[in-house]
Formats: sequence, C-alpha cells, structure tokens
Amino acid sequence: NRELLDSDHYTDEPTLDDLNQAVPSKGKTIWASSLYRIGVFVGAFFLFPFVCQLLSTFVEIKSDEFDIVNEQFTPGIGILYGTFVALTLDILYERQNKVQENASVEASLLSQVTQNVLNLFRDQPQIAREASQIIADQVRIIVYRPRGAEMLNIMRADPYARLLSLIDHYQRDNTKFTPQQEAVIDGLRGEIPALMEARAKRLSDEGSSLPPTHFLVLLVLTALSLIGFTAAALTITDDAGEPSFESRMVFAALCAVYVLFYNFCRDMNDPFDGVYQIKRSSAASFLLQIKWLIASQPFGKDVRFDTRGLAPEFDDEEILVGKGDLKVQPASSGLPERNTQQVVPSADSVTADVPVSHEALSIENAQMITVDNNAIKVTAADESTAETVILEAQHKAKYAAVEAKMQSLKEKATGVSFNAKLDDGLYLVGCGVRKKAIINVYAVAMYSSPTALEALAPFPSVKQKKEAQVALRNAARTFGPSSPTTSFVLEMTFKADGKTIAGAIAESVKPRQGGSGSDVKDLENLIVQGVVAKGGQATKGTIFRFDCTEEGVSVSVDGSAQGTVKSDGIGSALVDVFMDDKAVSPQLVNSCLDTWCGKDLFVAV
Repeated sequence: NRELLDSDHYTDEPTLDDLNQAVPSKGKTIWASSLYRIGVFVGAFFLFPFVCQLLSTFVEIKSDEFDIVNEQFTPGIGILYGTFVALTLDILYERQNKVQENASVEASLLSQVTQNVLNLFRDQPQIAREASQIIADQVRIIVYRPRGAEMLNIMRADPYARLLSLIDHYQRDNTKFTPQQEAVIDGLRGEIPALMEARAKRLSDEGSSLPPTHFLVLLVLTALSLIGFTAAALTITDDAGEPSFESRMVFAALCAVYVLFYNFCRDMNDPFDGVYQIKRSSAASFLLQIKWLIASQPFGKDVRFDTRGLAPEFDDEEILVGKGDLKVQPASSGLPERNTQQVVPSADSVTADVPVSHEALSIENAQMITVDNNAIKVTAADESTAETVILEAQHKAKYAAVEAKMQSLKEKATGVSFNAKLDDGLYLVGCGVRKKAIINVYAVAMYSSPTALEALAPFPSVKQKKEAQVALRNAARTFGPSSPTTSFVLEMTFKADGKTIAGAIAESVKPRQGGSGSDVKDLENLIVQGVVAKGGQATKGTIFRFDCTEEGVSVSVDGSAQGTVKSDGIGSALVDVFMDDKAVSPQLVNSCLDTWCGKDLFVAV
C-alpha cells in the first residue's frame, strides 16, 4: 500500500496487514462477477434468434452442400481458437510469474544492500544518510512510478549507479579498511550489479505485454467460432426459422465462456491491476523492511520515501550521489551535444585602418608611422629605431586586432558567462564544461596572449581540428616573452568539498607532469586551503583561477591568492589537462577552435 511510505506512517512498525493488496477498482473486476456473467448469458440467449435470421439471409446454397461447407469450417475455427487461447494464456502466465519473481528478487537484494550499506557507513552518518536516500529514491520509484518514468530516471540518474559511485568514492578516499569492511565492500560490488540485472529483467518482462493486435485476432476468432455454430444451427431451425431451445442455450453458454476467456486474458495482460494481479507480499515485505531499517537510524527522519529528498551533500564531483531526483537542465539532458559556439560576425581580415595610435607608438627619433594595406610602414632617423618601432607597432597591432574581435562567451551547457578579457590583459580563447557522467561539475575558460591565438591563424576552419589543437596546445604551454602566462578560470556549477575537487585536478595533472609527486601534492593543498577558507565547500559559483607560467602554477579561490607551486613543467602539465588529446573538457577545445580558427588577426610587416 502506497500510503505506508507517507511521512504520516514513517515511524509505524510493520504489521502483517501491511502486506494486504489494495482492492482494485470495480471497473477492473466487474467481468468476474456472477451478475455480469449471467447478463452475458441471458443477452446471448435472446439475441441468438436474431443472429440466425440475419445469417439465413446470406445462405443461398442447398442444405446438403451447406452441411459440407459447415463440416469443414466449424471444426477448423474451433481448433484454431483453442490453440490461440492456449498460447495466449501460456504467454501471460509465464510473464506474470517472471515479473513476480524478478520483483521479489530485486526487493530482497535491495534489502540486503541496505543492511550492508548501513553496516559499512555506520561511523559515517553523513554518507550513510546519502546512501539511504538513494535507496529510498529507488523504493519510491518501484512503488509509485510507472515503467516509463522509471526508465527515464535510469537514463538521467540511476539510483543503483549513484550508490555504486558513492562506494567507489568512499573506497578511493580511504586507504585503510578492516577485513570486515573489505568483505562488505566486495559484497556490495557483487550485489549492486545483481540488482541492476534483476531490475532489467523486471522491466523487460513488464514491457512484454501483448499488443492490441493480439486481442483483435482473439476477437475475430471468437466471432468466426460463433458464426460457425450459428451456421450449423440453421440446419435444425423450425419452419419459421426459429432455432431450438437447446441451441439457444448452447449459444448463450459459448458466448459467456468466450467473453470470460477474453476478459481473463485482458486482465492478465496487466499484472499490477485487476483480478489476477501478481502477489506483492514477498516484495512488499522486503521494501517495508528497508523502510523500517532506515527509519530506525539516527538520521532516519531526514530520509524521505514519499517525496524528493534534500540536496546532495557528498560525492558531488562524481555522478550525482545525493538525495532526490536529478534536476536536469534543458541543455544538459544527460545526452552528449555538439558545441556550436556562436560568434559575432566579423570581417575576414583586419582593415587598413588598424587602430594603432601614433601617440601610443611615439618613440624618440621616429618620424612617421603609417598603416597601408595591412602593412606597418615606418620612417625613422636610423635603422635601429625603425626596427624598434616596427616591433612595438606589431605588438600593439596584434592586441588591437584581438580586441577588435574579442567577445565574451557563454558556456551553453551550464549557462556560465566569461568575460572577453582578464584584468591582467589575457584574452578569452574559449570555454567549455567539465562533465562527470551526466553531471556538469564546472564551467571552464582558457585565457592566453595573442600569440596563442595567432597559432590558430594558419587554419582557415576547424576541418583541420587535430593540427589546430596541437598548434594551440603548443602555443599555450610554451611560455616565453610574448606569451608568459596561460590561465584557466573554473566556475563551479555543482557543489563539492575541497578535497574532492582538489583530488580530481591533482589526479589529472600527475600523469602529465612526470616530476615530483610533492609538486602535485602542493597544488592539491593550495586548492584545499582556498576552499577551507570559504567554509570547506566549493559551492555553486565558486571561482578557481590557475595561472600557468614557466615558473609554476599560481592558485586563487574567489579572487583570494593562495600561493604558487614553483616547479618546472607543472604549468605545462596543467595546460595539457585541458588541451591535449585526452582533455578533460573536449567542449573547451572545440570552443577555442570554433572561436578563433580562420580569424586573420595580425598585421604583416
């Protein structure tokens, strides 16, 4: 009974009466009542003479010839009807037994998993509460939700996958376990896949109902069988064409039996409603056991079976381990999407009127600076002065060209916008999203110098994506006078604790850095330190900034500088995390290429 999961009955101890099935509606059971069957019998009894009269108007052959046809037709239809009914009942009985068996197996496994989870996390009440809410979510789905809604939930945020992710995260964050804990974890790793298999079988059997066409065939065979009997009865009618009393009784009995068979098959086609429902007592006993186990915990009052739970608090960086249903944004329905970064239309090349002011380029002894057909022409007192002016003019022309085409970008999956330029003069190259399974963990943007953007100039379109990506990566990770810094700005869109986000970034940097593990550990500590300073949680909207240089990586959290990890190669390694072939955000790479490939930004000299 669904009301047993309501908050009003949450602390009620289970009783035997709780296993009683709800009484189905009268509309679903009226066909099995004596009054209904008597009504069918009486109606058919009085209808039979009219059927005989109607059929006799179509019979024009002699009686002996008609007997020959009737003897061939009626037995064949009877055999076909009997075979079809037997096949139908066999299919429905087998399906109903499978649904009942798989539901009971799933419920029993879920009960066992609940006990093991509570045992494993008995010293971690926060994690135990999260795991309990995940289990409560699945119980609610089994009891309340239709098959379609359950399948949609599997696609968006599968509770069993969330539970397995929680265990993975717990095992990764803890290195020392007692033999009992190791045995429980091993058991859970076997039980949860078995749960998924039992659920898959249940959903498959639930979806194998007989189609309407099957019942249409059953109706046609029923009609043909009755027509065959009526045709045979025409040979024994009286002179007025009236059938005998005995034939009317037989016809009425056949109609009552056929209608009974038809309704019986329709009823069994819905295993969860009507007269012949599956027996839920076994599955219900395990589900009520789960409810009572969780309700009796110290945190039991915080877990909800009848409504969505609270917001997730643990393992946010992974796969939505938390309470309640996943809120999926329209642009991120759990399915992959192509990044179609929109850019403001602009000219194909910098016009001759490059915005480089004479005042900005005024150098002693420089007599004249002009711009003509994208070429900077300098008239100076001597060659050295002219060369200096040209270099400075080039530098400023590059910045002017970039600023003429730069634009802020909005990351589509998360809705986070990034400014076109940072305060220290770095330009927005592109933005993307870091996903973990179907979760948008954070939006990320890369900022660099015009030199990095210039690396994409030789590639007129993203058709040469591989070559363009390599060129951009090399330019961003090779630090020098013209490109001393590449920065990454991360804005959290999913809550995570400092240790989780720091560990994830450190795990990505370590295999790419190849140096001392202590350097990566220092980077991780700076991130944790910054998150701890703001309360210990990297909540939605928290902004991390990583400035990568030849010297190392500087870290800031919400604008507060945390320090610098000084180590050769770690800056390039962090660039590789976002730019190499195994980049953690392919959307960022695509955005960079879509935004700047084919942009003829720079002035020829």
